[in-house]
Amino acid sequence: MTVTATTPARRERSVSGRVRLLSGLALLALTLLLGAFVAGAASTGTGLRTIGHDAGPQVLATTGLYRQMSEMDALVAETLLLGREYGPQQQADLTGYDQRRLEISESLLKAYRLALDNPAEQRTVESLIEGLGRYERLAAHARLLDTQSGHTAGAPPDNVVAAYQRATDLMHRELLPQAYNLTLETGTIVRRAHDAERSATSLARTAVIVTGLLALGCLLALQAYLTRRFRRIFAPALVVATVLTAAGLVSGLALLNQQGRALEEAKARGFDSVLTLTRTRAISKSMHGDQSRYLLDRFRKDTYEHTFLDKARTIVAVESTSLPDYQSKLHRNFQGVLGGLAGRERDRLFAVYQRFQQADARMRTMSGEAAIKFWDGELTQAYEGYDQVLEELVRRHESDFERAIDSGDGALETLWRWIPAGLAAGALFILAGIRPRLREYR
Repeated sequence: MTVTATTPARRERSVSGRVRLLSGLALLALTLLLGAFVAGAASTGTGLRTIGHDAGPQVLATTGLYRQMSEMDALVAETLLLGREYGPQQQADLTGYDQRRLEISESLLKAYRLALDNPAEQRTVESLIEGLGRYERLAAHARLLDTQSGHTAGAPPDNVVAAYQRATDLMHRELLPQAYNLTLETGTIVRRAHDAERSATSLARTAVIVTGLLALGCLLALQAYLTRRFRRIFAPALVVATVLTAAGLVSGLALLNQQGRALEEAKARGFDSVLTLTRTRAISKSMHGDQSRYLLDRFRKDTYEHTFLDKARTIVAVESTSLPDYQSKLHRNFQGVLGGLAGRERDRLFAVYQRFQQADARMRTMSGEAAIKFWDGELTQAYEGYDQVLEELVRRHESDFERAIDSGDGALETLWRWIPAGLAAGALFILAGIRPRLREYR
């Protein structure tokens, strides 16, 4: 009698226990799914902030530092090469010099903020600040001697050239290499953030898929058990919970994938391209400075021609034995990077680069006042046309960079806004679906 009396009670406890177990597993799986989403979104969000809002823009600012410093030195050479009859243009060059100095100060400030947790980079920035102070004193001394000489257009007196040599040696042997190394050092911050995000996001996607399928499996098992045990076709609340879970899984994965693609595009098509093009523009500005130095300093003409060739080879790699040989071999089937571009962008940039090199070749066949007039006219126009295309490409890829970051930020905001709410609603529907069945065993 005792055994038969207790059997229905045990059966009731067994049924309610299984309902609670399956629903508890489903709720646990939903919690794990939410945790996987949060981890993936947080990882990608950190990468987006680092590349798009913090380190990335500041690294690009340090890349501009190299170009600004190269232009600063080139402007000094131009003011010394132009004679008293070019007074307005000399004044314009000095105004440009002051503007570059202001831009350099802002870039160094950004670089210092970026290097707050890196003593080696801080020392590099501090060394640049101190070195630029020395450079300005040497450049000012050269300009003072040039003003006192009152020479006409062409190579200034030897004492002016000697004073400028000390300034430009400081710039090219110490300051520009430090600026370049600073860019490489700060660039590692972005690369590390990108690599860490890729690894973390891949792991998060796997966790989302596993926990999402587990949650769906638990919900289907719960629905099947309730259908079999209580002889109902389905529980509407559990159907809604299953739909919400599946929708959250699919849409959440889509948003994580969108964030990942946005970060990849921001890094590859935006950050890397802008970094390479800005570096190309800086090297090109230094090449234009070498042209003025070639006319300015008769003692180092061969040296400046050789440095011009070395820089040209970094832009378009052509096997050559001399600058004339290099310029004669330039053609569209070159083997080089040219800013890391491809297709129409590459062809367009190469066309203006080739015109710049052709104008340079013509200038080197001239001498005296004819060479200076050609440098001040057609050669400078060819360089400015080339530099303008570079600037346009930089701005285009900066827009790609900003658009990718905005897309990633939008996906992140959508994920934070809707996925937790959807999964929380799914959990509430699970509780609503099992409550009537559990009430039957009270």
